[in-house]
Amino acid sequence: MPVTKVKSSAGFTLIEIAVVLVIVGFLLGSFIGSITQRIETSQRESTKKQLADIKVALLGFASAKGRLPCPATTTSNGFEDPFNGSTLVTPCTLQHGFIPGKSLGIDGVYNRDNLLVDVWGNPIRYSVTTDSANAFTTPYTAPGAGGIKDVGIANLFPDLVICGADSGLPDDCDASVTTLIDNAPFVVLSLGKDGSDFVTNIAPNSDQGENAGEATVAANAAGENVAYTVGSGNAFVSKSYSSDEAAAGQFDDLIVWESPYILYSHMLEAGQLP
Repeated sequence: MPVTKVKSSAGFTLIEIAVVLVIVGFLLGSFIGSITQRIETSQRESTKKQLADIKVALLGFASAKGRLPCPATTTSNGFEDPFNGSTLVTPCTLQHGFIPGKSLGIDGVYNRDNLLVDVWGNPIRYSVTTDSANAFTTPYTAPGAGGIKDVGIANLFPDLVICGADSGLPDDCDASVTTLIDNAPFVVLSLGKDGSDFVTNIAPNSDQGENAGEATVAANAAGENVAYTVGSGNAFVSKSYSSDEAAAGQFDDLIVWESPYILYSHMLEAGQLP
């Protein structure tokens, strides 16, 4: 009886296995990278909408109160500062701080300092012009008491400046840099995904440095206990997003502002201006 020979099946070689692993790793890396990019894009879009809603709330506040709110601090519990729970105690002299989400009645996520935060958990910054002896944040009580209505539109000169890149100047755009607006009454700013890291590990990109500011806010020991930084001048930067791999460096800040004329038109419609 003839003997049947069974052919042995050769397994994969180490080289073939290595090639397969490389291909799988490449495909998996591409998939994860794509998902990560989608998540970050979604987060940025969500924050853009959040900032747009805040801008609408600020215009509504001005229409109802005849002024813009004062910035919040780490110890003002989400309200404008100075504030006693129902009204401004004294005229606001604070220019840079955080969006007073509680004063604006904004529903959102707040940290332990009661500061409204963006999707990355960073407090949203807010700056307001101090033009005309803080007229934009001063309540109108009677003629001569100050305020937007008292000073009059023709005599108001809001001075917050938005540049297309780092201005190199604390209050203006350098001649070589595009000026997007030089008379903004307020600015609302998210420092983006790298917000906290940027502030604590000063990144080399000066465009983001312009927005992060050099003024340190005292930490609230009873809250987050974080010494945040806010603006220290009138100039800010707004430009397209770029990753840390880009030649221009990382820029993921999100910033909104409003023309003073749109602010005035809302106040005129509401009867807050003559």
